[in-house]
Amino acid sequence: MPYLLYAAWGLAAVLAAAALVFFGRTARIKRVRAEPVRARVASTELSRRTAESLSALIQFRTVSANVQDEYTEWVRLRDHLRKRYPRVHEAMERETISLYSLLYRWPAKEAKGDPLLFCAHIDVVPAEEGWQHPPFAGDIADGYVWGRGALDCKNVMTCLLEAAEALLAIGFQPDRDIYFAFGHDEETGGQEGAVTMAKLFALRNLRFALVLDEGTALKRGLLSLRRPVAEVGVSEKGFMNVRLTTQSAGGHASKPPRHTALGYLSEAICRVEFKPRPPRLTPLIHDLLKALAPYLPYAWRFAIANRFSLARRLSSRESAWVRTTMAPTMASAGKAANVLPGKAEATLNIRLLHGETGEDILRYLRDLFTGLGVSVLAMTMSDPSKVSDYTGDTFRALTASTRRVFGAVPVVPSLMVGGTDARKYEHYSDCVYRFMPFVVSEADMAGVHGVDERVSVEALGLAVVFYGDLIQRLAGPAGRPGEPQDLGTVLM
Repeated sequence: MPYLLYAAWGLAAVLAAAALVFFGRTARIKRVRAEPVRARVASTELSRRTAESLSALIQFRTVSANVQDEYTEWVRLRDHLRKRYPRVHEAMERETISLYSLLYRWPAKEAKGDPLLFCAHIDVVPAEEGWQHPPFAGDIADGYVWGRGALDCKNVMTCLLEAAEALLAIGFQPDRDIYFAFGHDEETGGQEGAVTMAKLFALRNLRFALVLDEGTALKRGLLSLRRPVAEVGVSEKGFMNVRLTTQSAGGHASKPPRHTALGYLSEAICRVEFKPRPPRLTPLIHDLLKALAPYLPYAWRFAIANRFSLARRLSSRESAWVRTTMAPTMASAGKAANVLPGKAEATLNIRLLHGETGEDILRYLRDLFTGLGVSVLAMTMSDPSKVSDYTGDTFRALTASTRRVFGAVPVVPSLMVGGTDARKYEHYSDCVYRFMPFVVSEADMAGVHGVDERVSVEALGLAVVFYGDLIQRLAGPAGRPGEPQDLGTVLM
């Protein structure tokens, strides 16, 4: 009996010591008080002008899939930019790359550091039917600009050029070169636009202090937080398109075999969906959670401090952060209702999490489809991008500009689950970020590549203020020493 008592005391002592460790770790995460988030207010005139500029750009049907058929649209857009932004085109050099992409250089009087590179893309995806406002009308209604490209991403190009025009209007002169790279084929891979411009940067021996492209934004509701969170994408997941193919002898549908080619393919797709890749917590996502921890409820802080089941907890909320995703997106089989298909095909769109390669996934799929006779072919494959620095001065400058414009918001390094042109430039900078300075809702994001794409007029004005602040912060502040001029008060 004494031995059992001693064992119980020992166990209690171990548990008490463990509790002290776990609760002590949690206590080191200082809770941030829920102070109100007060964003700056851009001038009504600035917001209105930017909305009108975006509206005009939306009306050019620069659909990437039809670029060869719509060349006049791209020429008209270039001519329009020259008229809309006279100061930009007087102060900057502009090159046309691969017939459609645009590269601007804003030269410094005396360059005092590596240049900056700001990116966006001119092309948009096609628009299906069912819009409240015509997708290429650029309507301004109910406080929004509506149309294809409003959030992806003619808004970014518009706000960058508006910020540059406003800075030039107040006599700003950068102390390092600034580049604007506007690709024309991001939606179809960027091979002629961003890839060609990247090769040009290599020929010119360019290195950039910052590359800032479209990407994540300020989102509400992240991990149940009420305040907006500025997610700065410091890396991208890998990308694969995989074709699955099954074949059979075909024949008349009145005498089917036990399984048809389409049946086997359907089973393969079901296996993909019912057996997702296991969740994993990467160092980047752990750092994201640590940055968010002071704003989260105690249960989250306890889990983050002690790394308890974080991957599992996230898998039901932000699954794409913690696993390689595989989405069946296209399928085809058969040509007549009463004829058995001789071949059935489907496409998987796969986004690779860091720590897995395309070859790893191909081996996994082939093992998963054992017994189904499914051939697996990778049509495109790229591994995850490198993780950019998010502890240095450049990230701190981005954070400072974000908080100056949007108030006391968390600014956290994040993982971009989609793809951008920024990947093509990662060899030219240690700080390649994917971030759009727009507060967006889930409803807003649903319009990207969907129907009723829109962006608020007020958000456009604040984005111009953000870009103006960041450019001054990194390339020599104008106005009062050490503090960038607030473009929210500038009327052009």
